[in-house]
Formats: sequence, C-alpha cells, structure tokens
Amino acid sequence: MKYDIEDINKRKKNVKIAKKVIDVIIIILLYNIILVFISCLNKIDDVSIFGYKAYIITTDSMKPSINSGDVSIVRNTKEDNIETGDVITFKQGDKVITHRITNIEEQDGKKVYTTKGDNNNLEDDEKVEYTQIEGKNVLTIPKLGYIINALENQVVFLFIVLILLVLLFLRIRKEEKKEYRREKKKIEQEKRNKD
Repeated sequence: MKYDIEDINKRKKNVKIAKKVIDVIIIILLYNIILVFISCLNKIDDVSIFGYKAYIITTDSMKPSINSGDVSIVRNTKEDNIETGDVITFKQGDKVITHRITNIEEQDGKKVYTTKGDNNNLEDDEKVEYTQIEGKNVLTIPKLGYIINALENQVVFLFIVLILLVLLFLRIRKEEKKEYRREKKKIEQEKRNKD
C-alpha cells in the first residue's frame, strides 16, 4: 500500500507541473494576442510578434477574399518567397494597403511588384518595392476589425482582457482544487483500508 501512496503523490506532482506549464503557455499566448490587438488599435507599425503583424482592413478593394472590417494577419517574409498571386500588405506614403501581386519585374536591378485589389478594375498606379512590404497575408479573421474598432478605448479593452484572464485562472484553480480533493480522498480511503 505504501507504494501506491507514493505513486499517487508522484502523479499528483506531475499533474501540478503539467498544469503550471500549461498556465505559462496560456499566459504567453494571451499576451501575444493582446499585443496583436493593441497594434491594430494603435496602428503601431513596429509591433511585431514572432514576425506577425495585424491590420484592420478598411476598404472593400479585396472583396470577396478580404472584406472591410476583417483583420489581416501578415508575416514578415524574405524577398525570394514573394510570388505572383500572394496577398501582401505594404506602405505607400502614410497609407497601408493590402492587395494581391499581379506581376513581378526588375527595374534598376531591384524587384518591383505590381499590385491590384481583387475588387478593383485597374492595377495600382505605383509599383511596390520590397522595402515597402510589411508582410504576406497568412490569415484573415472575418469581422474582427469591427470588434477591435469598438474597443478602441484601451481601458475598456484591457479591462475585458483582464476579466477573461481572471476567469480563466479561477477555472484552472477550481480544477486544481477538485483534483487535490480527489487525491486526498483516495489517500484517506487507502489509509482506512490499511487499518
């Protein structure tokens, strides 16, 4: 019987370690999600999480593939990995534009990209250079931009995130307490059986 109690204690310890690791992973993921949303809210250009940035689409130029109010997640990419047909986000002056590459050519020893919105009749007037590209679209989240714009008040946004984090941790702690009680009952039952 003593071996069983030790085995239970080992399992209990392993479960606690696993839960703590999961807690840390959840915190890191939530932190990164918060940074992405804050970069959307503040239109911060240099906020990049593991090479990813998020942009709220404000026009219907890419309809039907990307609509106004969607959030476009883009990833930094090497120049060699950019191909015709890729959807990229780039800067032209103080505008940030998300369009599809229709042609790649060389001018003065540099690659330049011709772009066009899927919903536009004509290609964009200006060619895009690699230095203007913020990233290649890897994910589009429909309608999330509307929610983010509604939460432009950072205090409200951070308050909601804080409430969600508190609820998550309360649930995790509740599960830990249940597991602890179960293990305690098992040990007490084994002690009674032994006597």
